Amino acid sequence: MKKLSIYILSIISLFLLFSTKVLAKSSDFVIDSNTDIAYTTGETFVSVVTKYTRTVANSDYFYPATGEKVFNIPDLPSSTQEEITTERKYKLDSLKVTNSLGGTVKYTIEEQAQGSGIYIKVPNYKQTTSSSPYSIQIAYNTHDFVTKVVNYTTLQAPALPKDVIFEQTDTTTNTQTSFNYGLNIIVDDKIAPLAKVYPSQFTQSTKNGKTTYSFAQENRIGNSPYMEFGTSVTYKFALTYTTPKTDTLVPESLTNVFKSLSTNIFEISLPREFDETDQKVYFTNVSPTPSNIYKDDEGNIIASFEVPANTIGTITLEGYIVTNQDAYQAGSAPVNMDWTSYKEAISKASYLKNYLTPTKYWQSNDTNIKGEAEKLMADKTTVLDIIKADYAYIGEKLTYDDNKANSENERIGAKAALEGGASVCMEYADLMIALLRAQGIPARAALGYANITETQEAQVRHQWVQVWIPDYGWYSVDPTLESNNMRLGQSIDRVLWEVFNGDTLSNIKVFSADNIDVLTTDGYNLNIYGVSDTDIDFTKLKTYVDIVPNKGYESTEDIPSASKYGFGQWLNTFLKTTTIGKAVIITGPVIILVLVVSVIVAVTKNTVRRMKRKKLNNTPIQQ
Repeated sequence: MKKLSIYILSIISLFLLFSTKVLAKSSDFVIDSNTDIAYTTGETFVSVVTKYTRTVANSDYFYPATGEKVFNIPDLPSSTQEEITTERKYKLDSLKVTNSLGGTVKYTIEEQAQGSGIYIKVPNYKQTTSSSPYSIQIAYNTHDFVTKVVNYTTLQAPALPKDVIFEQTDTTTNTQTSFNYGLNIIVDDKIAPLAKVYPSQFTQSTKNGKTTYSFAQENRIGNSPYMEFGTSVTYKFALTYTTPKTDTLVPESLTNVFKSLSTNIFEISLPREFDETDQKVYFTNVSPTPSNIYKDDEGNIIASFEVPANTIGTITLEGYIVTNQDAYQAGSAPVNMDWTSYKEAISKASYLKNYLTPTKYWQSNDTNIKGEAEKLMADKTTVLDIIKADYAYIGEKLTYDDNKANSENERIGAKAALEGGASVCMEYADLMIALLRAQGIPARAALGYANITETQEAQVRHQWVQVWIPDYGWYSVDPTLESNNMRLGQSIDRVLWEVFNGDTLSNIKVFSADNIDVLTTDGYNLNIYGVSDTDIDFTKLKTYVDIVPNKGYESTEDIPSASKYGFGQWLNTFLKTTTIGKAVIITGPVIILVLVVSVIVAVTKNTVRRMKRKKLNNTPIQQ
């Protein structure tokens, strides 16, 4: 999937070229760049207004009416060239540059290479003195800083670069300049409740139906402010799987006649429910009706579908997935345990040993992985500290490879990823699982779909990590987001579909008497997108047990596990999808008929013999 990104704001100062460390001294010049990002509920864009003010604090100096100020309007780093081109036009169409009195100011536009944004160059239009500050306001609209899925809205703002300068001295004139970068995110009173905010240090004020969240410049160095509004999202999904024709012997016209002789059985994961986000699944259409459903060892719900083998078929799943998260609470601590207590709790749960062992792709016993895992644990006192250390390490170590994301995407595993192999979300997750297991922290892989919007479009699977936390359950960690704003815990911008604790990352299986050398997902297509739940009556929708009404399951707890799937299901699969089974189906009736005839003949012969004996016994004996 497309790599998640953060913004780093480019700050350009053309008139101050050299800097030295400044000791306590009052500034001669003060440069204020205060940005307001305002969002109106329901819109898909934000209005960005940056007010640049230059003040002369020392009356012994002035700033001449020469030179220019350069503003940078950033691109969204993860966008394609086409998306960037379209968005740049949108920004420039709404661009306004004005002075302190609201008058129009001349400027020039210089578009940079993809990802470097647009330069707005504004010539200094007047001299700046202690009694006459200089002010420019630049305003534009953009879709880049907002993502809206019905009532769930995320707002983002640019970070300040790590080498940002707050104080600078011109060695030629020995003058000092102070730089201030204010940021406000402004929302109206119709927006959904605040659920997440980063950085956690901010101030809040409300006036005239508008709430302003202010972030100090010190907290924005390398940190892109991020806010989520909304505690619930409803997603609609439509999955179609086109099953291949594998039987060329039975004509399609005789499909119904010879159904048992030309059948393939496909197993597919249904979207699963999940405690962390209280994820619930509802179905509106499942076709054909599954022959049965069961739970695998990880709790995934697997459905079996019988489809004709002598023609191309289609399996259809349609329904809704609802995810939830808690509203924001100031000062609430994330899930955590001290490391000693955590190790003790894990050691007492024998079933968790399955999530600590090395596998083909999670080589937790590899020397390099074990070595890095030990280093990352050093001096850490809580399990969350270790998780965060692993997360940060992976972000620094791996580089996301867009070419691999758009290719066949061969899985290389944690060891190769650590050695510098091409990486996508799969490698980020695999390496983190290997590190966690090497540290004694139970972990497994989660597969689902992220960055879901309101647009109906095919989705690409995304992989992340789940970590076991006592008294909490499986705790989600997505290391693909390379940011100080780590994606930990509840996330409702995604849905969980299935989880894995082994080498495979797919539950699609086929049982067939025909030769299928390679089972591909070419015919697998999923659309998932956010919808309003206003007109949805969930009480009338189907649950897991409703899609197999003939099984008599009353609740999800009644769905059998794989080990208790039953002899009847095994026999059905054996008879319909194996050569021997089909032979039994063909010869079975003949054998039964022969047996019946044989019995009838035997009974008849026996009856005749008895009748003859009886007649003989009744014949008088002649003297």
